[in-house]
Amino acid sequence: MEIKDLDYNIKYDEATKTVRFTGSIRLQNLPAYEPLKIFLRDAAKLCQGSLLTLDFRDLQFVNSSGITTLSMFIIDSRKSAACQIKIQGSLNVSWQSKSLSNFKKLWDQVVLEIS
Repeated sequence: MEIKDLDYNIKYDEATKTVRFTGSIRLQNLPAYEPLKIFLRDAAKLCQGSLLTLDFRDLQFVNSSGITTLSMFIIDSRKSAACQIKIQGSLNVSWQSKSLSNFKKLWDQVVLEIS
């Protein structure tokens, strides 16, 4: 599975159960993020009962609507408990350490790796 755009790429690797985000995601509003929401739900279904990794290390930017969409996914995952979530981030990308750590507040079972 993959979402490709001029500015960003989101790809699910079934072998590693990892969603990799690259580029910069600057969609206009929450409805514009609906394809990403569906993509993440589908990835969670594919790894049901195991660990789903969300790798943000190469994502340079995501706007507030994107953070909200990701937060809603974390909350939905907590409610369904279909799979555990691991989040990877980079200290070299300024927004990641603060924003990604908020996901741990939404669901204390989230595994957070920021290096």
